[in-house]
Amino acid sequence: MKKIPKFPTLEEAAEFWDTHDFDDYVADTEPVTITVKIPKRRIRLTVPLDLKVYQQIETLATQRGVRIESMVSSWLKEKTLAESERK
Repeated sequence: MKKIPKFPTLEEAAEFWDTHDFDDYVADTEPVTITVKIPKRRIRLTVPLDLKVYQQIETLATQRGVRIESMVSSWLKEKTLAESERK
């Protein structure tokens, strides 16, 4: 069984693996668990609103202590889910 050497630098490790086959060293490894966080994909949408409608939304958001964008996004999610369930 071949042992994976200790590398003082990343460059030396890269040089080693450029010239060696990992399959020869598999027995000197152990399983690990990793967690990967993938950011949610978001798209910005611009929607024209009448000033009065915007002001009403702004008032509601202020009363609820949330950002306007968050509240409108939540409303759109709710409406989309309700429409999807109707089908």
